[in-house]
Amino acid sequence: RSSLGWVLQPGAAGRFGRCSASRFGAMLPRRFLRAVRAWQPLRAGGAQSWRVAPGVRWSSRTGESASVTVTEKRLREFVNAEIGYFAGMCAQPVKLPHIFMANTPESAASLIHRHFPVHFATRIKQIEALPHWDAVPELADVHDTLSESFRNLRLLESKSSDLEPLTECIHDLRSRHKGIVSLLGIAMASLRAEGVVDEDFANDWLNKFLLARISTEMLTTHFILLTSGKDGRDGGSCCGIVDSRCDPGEICRQAASNICKDSRFSDIVVKVESHVCSASEKGAEFSFLPQYLQLLVEELLKNSAWATVRAASASPPHAGTAPASRRGAAPASLADDSGVSPITIFVGSDDRQVMIEISDKGGGIPPQQQDRIWSYCGGGAGRSPSLQKVEEASAAPHKQLGFSWMDPLSGIGLKQRLGMGLPLTRLYTEYLGGKLELMSIPGVGVDTFINLRRIDFESPDRMG
Repeated sequence: RSSLGWVLQPGAAGRFGRCSASRFGAMLPRRFLRAVRAWQPLRAGGAQSWRVAPGVRWSSRTGESASVTVTEKRLREFVNAEIGYFAGMCAQPVKLPHIFMANTPESAASLIHRHFPVHFATRIKQIEALPHWDAVPELADVHDTLSESFRNLRLLESKSSDLEPLTECIHDLRSRHKGIVSLLGIAMASLRAEGVVDEDFANDWLNKFLLARISTEMLTTHFILLTSGKDGRDGGSCCGIVDSRCDPGEICRQAASNICKDSRFSDIVVKVESHVCSASEKGAEFSFLPQYLQLLVEELLKNSAWATVRAASASPPHAGTAPASRRGAAPASLADDSGVSPITIFVGSDDRQVMIEISDKGGGIPPQQQDRIWSYCGGGAGRSPSLQKVEEASAAPHKQLGFSWMDPLSGIGLKQRLGMGLPLTRLYTEYLGGKLELMSIPGVGVDTFINLRRIDFESPDRMG
């Protein structure tokens, strides 16, 4: 019997009997998990247990093999010991160059098995370190989701050549993790409202948690695309989520098209201008992650579109001009025939970088919001009650949006009332090796700049 009470075949106790709880996760997985991975659920008298399949050999001197029954309680204790052990490791981020170099399903799977248990365990302990976390339903839900994902991954054979079990596990993981970002936003709002944490603490905590989540989320997307064969590798320029011929101008045009399909922004004209430095030898295309770049541009465009709508709704009507609902706050020379100011996207590139500027004439950032634009807790301020009602009504259900606030694959931003879109967009930009900056001109509008470094697809480690 081990220190945690696992009942093993005779002869095994001598091998594991001296394990302390703190080292249990370090010494047992290879031997014990090899058996538990073949578990079959048993139900007798309403109690659930797990039977290790016959044929798994433990260190028995007689050479006999036997099945072992492990109760659900014992399995939970084992998994908790594993979580404690992996959380004690130094969680290394899955850097973007690692994803670039993982160009086969097998190499991506190796990254998942190496990094995910440590990352999930670290995030679980990060939640448990919050005061009264278990009294907040949203935090408890996220904790349970991560714990289940950790267990499912650890019960897989990491060195198996059959990737189907891992693929099924990742599909399930992605489905269950969709609501995590929104749950965290609601949870932090609750803790702040009760005075448990302050705004600075909430921002730091969310930055740390979400930055780790970005890397694991991107890797799961990369793995799914590699295993599905839908990434265009057969003669194409894509490998998983990486496209060696990503065209930033075309990405911006597609983002603009998606935004304008939203009925709330149908009156807004989005213009895209793409330029290449005359001294550049590489052209506009570069190695990057097109679907994530499009999401970043769409999120920033959405902010500019809301500002334009707000400016139009706040402008009083004048004789001989368009109605207030179709007029921008900018001078008439800056507006189109409908009275709504256009949004312009400038794309420029040289041999070292790609820059995207999104320029609107929505009147600039309201003074009461300027100090909190990068705060996860700053949503909802600075909008009129009437406009906020329109936003909330149009955002429910979320499927009506052109992009989902539930899943970063379909959109980064959250519901307007949570206000996490802009800081989360900056977090994604920084993870991708870029910078996101805003310049607000009072009474005129906002210029938003995305600065991205070119990545050498042949040597992605140069990105740093």
